[in-house]
Amino acid sequence: MRNSASPRALLTGRVAALLGLAAVVAVALAVRAPLLGGGQIDFDEGVYWQSLRAMAAGEPLFATVYSSQPPGFLLLLLPAHLALGGTIEAGRLTVLAVALVGIAAAGRAAWALAGPGAGLLAAALLAADPLYLRESVTLQADGPATALALVALASAAEGRGRTGRVAVALAAAAGAALAAAVLTKLLALAAVPAVAGLLLASPAGLRTARWRAAAAALGGVLASAALLLPFAGAWRELWAQAVGLHLGARSLPLGGLDGSTVLRELPLAAVAAAGAVVAASRVRPLAAAGAAWALGAAALLLAQHPLWPHHLVVLAPPLALLGAGLASLVPARVAAVAAGAVLVASLLPAAYVRSLEQPAPATRAEVAALRAATAPSDLVITDDQFAAALAGRRTPPELVDTSFVRVESGDLTAGAVEAVAERRRVRAVLLSTGRLAALPGLRAWLAAGFPDVTDLGGGRTLYVRPAPG
Repeated sequence: MRNSASPRALLTGRVAALLGLAAVVAVALAVRAPLLGGGQIDFDEGVYWQSLRAMAAGEPLFATVYSSQPPGFLLLLLPAHLALGGTIEAGRLTVLAVALVGIAAAGRAAWALAGPGAGLLAAALLAADPLYLRESVTLQADGPATALALVALASAAEGRGRTGRVAVALAAAAGAALAAAVLTKLLALAAVPAVAGLLLASPAGLRTARWRAAAAALGGVLASAALLLPFAGAWRELWAQAVGLHLGARSLPLGGLDGSTVLRELPLAAVAAAGAVVAASRVRPLAAAGAAWALGAAALLLAQHPLWPHHLVVLAPPLALLGAGLASLVPARVAAVAAGAVLVASLLPAAYVRSLEQPAPATRAEVAALRAATAPSDLVITDDQFAAALAGRRTPPELVDTSFVRVESGDLTAGAVEAVAERRRVRAVLLSTGRLAALPGLRAWLAAGFPDVTDLGGGRTLYVRPAPG
């Protein structure tokens, strides 16, 4: 049935939908902005903060700066880190900016597949998801990788049904964005089935689908080359750190999901289940894209080990897309009201994320001790990289990451720590989280070589040796 609305009415409706999507992004920004300057949310934040500090000092990524992720994430963060003084807010601001783009992309993808009402609801559901909210203000790679995958999906959805150069350009953009997502964090591979499905199942015909697939492949190759070729001399190290470490850690008794994280995701899962039933009969392209991503995410999570709660964020986009299928049951205005209600509800997960931020007193003693015992130019080995960065101290680039995965897998040994300490003329060692203390023989070596010992309470100890004469 032909749409009888006038061109002016159609234009007005389109503008209203765009304004609504912009409003969703604006509210998401307002909810998240107060969280940018808070305390540490996750151990990884200190790791990435110190990685950026090392890169800013001229240390090359993978050659000396250890990274358990592909290069895209740190390269994405580095410009703002350099421009904004290297603060934690600078890193989180970049993460937030990319997350907001992801929210807009989710809305645009659902809009292209099921109409503007679905677009508003998908964007609001994603913005209010507790895990996506957490990962949009945390210095971790999960959020940006997920957001970039959404950009790929939106580009593929936008090009669906188009022909000519526009279709080819959008497909190339989809391929480039997906490659960038995967090279930010490998969990973005979960989006490949959804993006590929939209590229190949083109209603414009088989010939157009082939051109789109070729353009997407070319875009992916070019984006991959741009991110990987600068590290051609360190590809072996890149593979060992970003892939080999995780393969070697698969047998470790680490990780696991906590019940509270799963419970907080149940409301979105329930909405997605209802939306999937509706979308399967009313807006099949949306249902297919959401289901393909959800299945890809489920397969990836089943294969992932160690599995940490923040990895579940890869499920947030497909659940939001499927939930948006409910918008096809009601007029666009009703969908907009529902989206507004969902955004109001996002205040609850924002308060939860605020509660996760480590209060200043927890690290104040460490920061004060480091500042009193060392000079700004001194290097510090620690398993609390966040506290060292707050104190204005750098860690050796080889030891920006002292995670349990590295320790328990044997990737990091006491001998390696000792060798780095001597080669880099490290001034102090701060044991704080139990990670480095788990290395056999390390405390005995510290007691012999770092005679100035300060007990900071709570199992935290600072070892300092005299400054070189």
